[in-house]
Amino acid sequence: MRIDLFLKVSGLLKTRSIASKAIGSGAVKLNGVRAKASASVEAGSVIELVIPDGTELTLKVLVVPENTNVSRKDRKSLYSVLNREG
Repeated sequence: MRIDLFLKVSGLLKTRSIASKAIGSGAVKLNGVRAKASASVEAGSVIELVIPDGTELTLKVLVVPENTNVSRKDRKSLYSVLNREG
């Protein structure tokens, strides 16, 4: 799954266009490297993200969903937070 879509499906960012803008501005790293919107996310990937309120998150992807319909209660099971600053 593309990283921009994963950020949207997981509920970390509200829309895919917001995710794409965050990626384009350099606010997202995938496995320590500045991400591109088309970068592929796999289970075990580490995402570093600065969300719009300025909070810096480091996440580990636990599960990549097979489709884009993930219920709100299941979204947090897609990743684990390794570090949160701000």
